[in-house]
Amino acid sequence: MITEALRGKIVHFLLAGTFLLTAAVNAQGAKTTIKVAVVTPEGSAWVNVLHEMVAEVRQQTEGGVDFVIYAGGVSGDEADVLRKMQASRIQAAGLSGVGLGIILPEIRVLESPLFLKNDAEIDAVRERMFAMFADAFEKKGFILLGFTEGGWVNLFSEKDISRAETFRSAKMWVWKGDRVAELFLSTCGVRTTPLHIADVNTGLETGMIDSFYAPPLAAVAFQWYARIHYMLDLPIANATAALIMNKRTMENLPAAFQNILLALARKYSRKLVDITRRDNREALSVLQAQGVQVVRPTSQLLAELERNAGRTYAQSIPGMYPQELFDRMQHIAKHVRGETGGQNDD
Repeated sequence: MITEALRGKIVHFLLAGTFLLTAAVNAQGAKTTIKVAVVTPEGSAWVNVLHEMVAEVRQQTEGGVDFVIYAGGVSGDEADVLRKMQASRIQAAGLSGVGLGIILPEIRVLESPLFLKNDAEIDAVRERMFAMFADAFEKKGFILLGFTEGGWVNLFSEKDISRAETFRSAKMWVWKGDRVAELFLSTCGVRTTPLHIADVNTGLETGMIDSFYAPPLAAVAFQWYARIHYMLDLPIANATAALIMNKRTMENLPAAFQNILLALARKYSRKLVDITRRDNREALSVLQAQGVQVVRPTSQLLAELERNAGRTYAQSIPGMYPQELFDRMQHIAKHVRGETGGQNDD
């Protein structure tokens, strides 16, 4: 059974841990109140960490910046949030790679299938490319506050998809608007059905889909695992997420408060990454205890997936991201793997 403790830790997949911040500065400019809306409920790890961040920001600004936290996700999906940001009804947001890609398509390079292999590689890439992405977001009118994540994405199915022929017969869900996943799966010859996250359970119940991709934590959080029996033991990508703020909102803060908010957002984004990784490990144990079988892909399937991943990269350049961006990510990953002889990638 899923424990109450684990329920309290569960956060949303790719949107997991999304922050929606709105700022209101009083006429005297003496105090800024930032309204924070989160998709996770009070008592979850994400909201608990947010309370820690709020307390530290309040303390360091001597009450000059305060927060009101709205938990539970009441601002719509990511497209809704972005529309509200454009209308200045919301000044900042935490978005998944899908939402971030609406603003900056090249951010999806971080989720290139089967490219980055482990936490060390994704950490190095995000750290060493942070300034570049921050500059790109700023040109679009946004401030990149910090990267978070949903965790490593696996493929789940009602049937054993460890062999090439059964994999290709899967009826796979794709998140509506997720161009990367849809391109990769279609390149693999898999039938995909785009649905919003809220419709996945219905799709599984009706047989419209029999497979989905998600980190273990999301599979548990949304109870999707109850409709499947297998998980393919092959992380496809790390689900990107990030905190962003309208540039004009940040610029309305005093310089000292900007520095405090930027520093603490990075600090607590890192803490959320660590918590998400821990909770995904726990969620995997829950899945196995509930009877989900973890199966390894056959050598034939693995070769097909890697070959189709390469085709996906080629089809994503330059429409989604430029060659030089992909090359830089590749160089950093090789450096982590010790393949560049210690060259500097910065």
